[in-house]
Amino acid sequence: MSHLEEIVEKTVKAIDALHESLNRTDWSTLKKDGFVFELERATGKLKEIYSAMRDISKENTMMLEKNTPDISDNIEVIRKELILLESNIRLEKHKQFRVELVNENEPIEVPELYASLQNKILECALKARYSTEKIKTFLTARRTPFVQKGSTAKNLIGLVQKKEDELVELRKRNLELKRKSFLGNIEEKSLAEIEEEMFAKDKALSAAVTETNKSLKQHLAQINYVEGSFANLNEKVRLVEELHANYGKKAMELIRELKKERDHARKMALELEEETMRARNEYTNYLLEKENRISEVKEKTSKKYVEEITSLKRDLSEKRLSIANIIKLVEELEKENKSLKERLKDKIVNEAKQ
Repeated sequence: MSHLEEIVEKTVKAIDALHESLNRTDWSTLKKDGFVFELERATGKLKEIYSAMRDISKENTMMLEKNTPDISDNIEVIRKELILLESNIRLEKHKQFRVELVNENEPIEVPELYASLQNKILECALKARYSTEKIKTFLTARRTPFVQKGSTAKNLIGLVQKKEDELVELRKRNLELKRKSFLGNIEEKSLAEIEEEMFAKDKALSAAVTETNKSLKQHLAQINYVEGSFANLNEKVRLVEELHANYGKKAMELIRELKKERDHARKMALELEEETMRARNEYTNYLLEKENRISEVKEKTSKKYVEEITSLKRDLSEKRLSIANIIKLVEELEKENKSLKERLKDKIVNEAKQ
């Protein structure tokens, strides 16, 4: 196993450990201290994976081969996410949280933020797994001899690459369709835009409340005898403030529910993609091993037949040599027999003359 393959195997194991650690705990149920601990631990593991992926990218570039997988985009995405995660760690450690909602007595934990950061790390882990498995498949195909000799293996690797590209495209289309179906096809606003619009309305209502209070004070200072008007205006102020409070409360509840739905959908998509990627990699390795076994069987069979043919040729050559020797011996015997016949004939002739 080469140095690059060892780095890839270690990176895959580190990604598996990070994924298991994230799946073990739901961060949205944690207290602030527990969340900071889990965030620091997961960020540290992600840093190690990011460093290993940079080494893999360098080694991969130094190979100077065609069709080398490019993982620089995913490395850049993970780098940016690490900056965001480290910023959140600093804020959690050195600053006191203030949740500026309608009720200022609410707890300082923000489960939606915790779940969102957990999903971000899950996305980074999935991108890292996708990149390393891509490099791993490339290295497996590269070191397998039959990929260079047989057209079947080349077609197999090409088919796997094609299906991989189709999977990425289908994933993008699936996320787009989910977003459209969840937010509606008429006004496709993002969650950030909805939140911004709600806070803008909140600000406008706050300005209306301030203006109403100001008007009330002016009426009290200038007109003391219009008690009925004052009572009516005071009631309006109370109603506006009550409406403002109810609106703010419902708006934040809606935002929480939207974020929960988004996080749940994203988590399900990540798990589905994780399972799909594992199944695809297992299937690819199975096909590569099967093709390798077929190649080995062919090679052994061919070697066996060559040995048997060589042995038969050797036996045939020996038999031909034996036949040639026998033929030569027969010819010599015939010559000797002919010579004996001539001598016998001469002897008979000489005896007859005497």
